[in-house]
Amino acid sequence: MTFEPELRPGPPWVMEEMISAQLDLPEQIAGGADAARLASHLRNAVEGGEPVLFTGCGTSEHAARAAHAIVAGALPGARLACRDAFEARLAMPAGGLVVAISHEAGTGATLDAARGASDAGAQVVLITAQPERVPAGVEPIGTPLHDRSWCHTVAYLSPLLLHACFAGLGSRRAHELIATQLAARSQRREDARRLASCGRLLVVGSGVDEITAAELALKLEEATHVPATPLGTEKVLHGHLPAADRDTGLVLLRFDPDHRGERDRRSADVAAAAAVLDMPTVPLGGRDAVTRAEALLAGAVALQLLTLEFCLTVGTNPDLIRREQPLYRQAAEAARAG
Repeated sequence: MTFEPELRPGPPWVMEEMISAQLDLPEQIAGGADAARLASHLRNAVEGGEPVLFTGCGTSEHAARAAHAIVAGALPGARLACRDAFEARLAMPAGGLVVAISHEAGTGATLDAARGASDAGAQVVLITAQPERVPAGVEPIGTPLHDRSWCHTVAYLSPLLLHACFAGLGSRRAHELIATQLAARSQRREDARRLASCGRLLVVGSGVDEITAAELALKLEEATHVPATPLGTEKVLHGHLPAADRDTGLVLLRFDPDHRGERDRRSADVAAAAAVLDMPTVPLGGRDAVTRAEALLAGAVALQLLTLEFCLTVGTNPDLIRREQPLYRQAAEAARAG
């Protein structure tokens, strides 16, 4: 990362401004030439029987997983895969299309994977807010808004919107989904207060909500420094609860509309087990999403607001993901973290 977020003495944090700015993204992205070019590349690859690999690191990997899920829902039978950028670089695709995601176009593992795939003969696009930084041989797919906080929100939602647009989600409906979640901020504040005393969090979901769970766990650890573990709804019931007690908070995600009844019932089982253990529990979901893309968009904004309200409750600064403290900056430098 070469961009340095503003270090503020207190809220409002830059992250909050970024979350609010997302309301204008659907129209900006849907009306842009970059969305049309990405859609054309995806269509051409799938119609030609070529494999498509989605890749990235951190929040961008979660966005790649979401993109994979959205495209799979729109094009059943397509040859799609998703791997984090380090693993992708170790098993380089020699053909097909690679969709890499790096908001700053500065994540070393992702750029290495993109360059390597291009050199091996794949067509490679890189989704980024910094298209001028994309390496030679890789086609930039630009997004309109640069995320000025390192606790990325815009960087996650923008690739989701690009692929949701490809899958047929209109900008008006996307705007509505985002606005609905923004309007629920007071509920997210109550949720954060319920979890604030917990020393550890479990974030649980099934279907595409597992992707949302992974992103929420990352945001919570980046922004609040509370350990958070993402788990599938079924997985949490097979060996994880012995490590949980009343100091362990549970966030139970239910946005995915597929197999709604079955997912609701198994989620209720998780909630029942948590109640026996006296675990503070927050349900996070909604019943208005009718597609995977809608569920992922709604979940994205909900998880961001929950993280923001948690920060405000416990008094942490999310914007520099703790790198305003010398020890954590040194740790990032030692790991050559992007």
